Amino acid sequence: MLTLTDQIAAIIAASGATAMGVAVKHLESDTAVYLDADRPFPLCSVVKTPILCEAFRQIHAGKFALTDRWELTLAEKNLPSGVLVFLEEGLRPTVRDLLTLMIIISDNTATDMVLHRVGTAAVNQYMHALGLADTHIVMTIREIFEDILPSADPRQVLADLDKRPAHPDEAKRTGRAYRLDSDNNVGSARDLNRLLELIWQGAIVDRATSDAILHILLQQQLDTRLPRFLPSGTPFAHKTGTLSGIRNDSGILYCNDHAHVAITVFSTWDAAAVKGDPVAAWARMTAIDSAFGQIGRAVYDQFQG
Repeated sequence: MLTLTDQIAAIIAASGATAMGVAVKHLESDTAVYLDADRPFPLCSVVKTPILCEAFRQIHAGKFALTDRWELTLAEKNLPSGVLVFLEEGLRPTVRDLLTLMIIISDNTATDMVLHRVGTAAVNQYMHALGLADTHIVMTIREIFEDILPSADPRQVLADLDKRPAHPDEAKRTGRAYRLDSDNNVGSARDLNRLLELIWQGAIVDRATSDAILHILLQQQLDTRLPRFLPSGTPFAHKTGTLSGIRNDSGILYCNDHAHVAITVFSTWDAAAVKGDPVAAWARMTAIDSAFGQIGRAVYDQFQG
């Protein structure tokens, strides 16, 4: 019978990904699997989990409250994902609303509204204080879009953006957003899994704070990667991340009341090879997402019993 390590290695080999970093840890027993888990990857929207943790740390310190209301402005709007970019300026969502939108639908405007107030430097410093030495958070979402797109103007009509002729720097692989060093938002699967473990242990400030973080992560709506093949209704507190050629997912899988598994999978794939062929591109992305789902199901089957 194949070990879990062997199963995951076989899934990776058949996935079509150019690289995958995987970290799995059964939180009750400390049983762990690591495959290329120290390789750095761009975090993409998985960065929103560290931002969530720092926001709650500052809330606990009294810098602001979940019930505070922050005004939506054009200057803080971002291209999607999310919905706030489509709503009128002057809206005043609560901090709780913004943190929820940032996680469960990966709202990029909500993210920068939070990040502008907590500060990228504070998020970065907190992750390092937690011992996550391979994790670096230095860019806002707007800065990522400014790096990879000809224009990050949130007023663009998305249909026009999709139809625009290819720009030589669009989704470039040589820009800052694709770097694998401390000049970009990067991390390893092992580091992000350790953050999940700290959340589970109640070590992000205290038990109540960590539980509030888990409550938001458990409301995740983007469930086509690691939870893809899980039994319906299986709780999974997680956050995905995506850029062209990058697909990530990281969270805590609730196998049953006595089995919880921190699991992080980061991946890169050759988007350029299918550029201009939407059918091939969709098939390739679906294959990568299915590999995530197969890993999630293999982990579930290993520990749920």
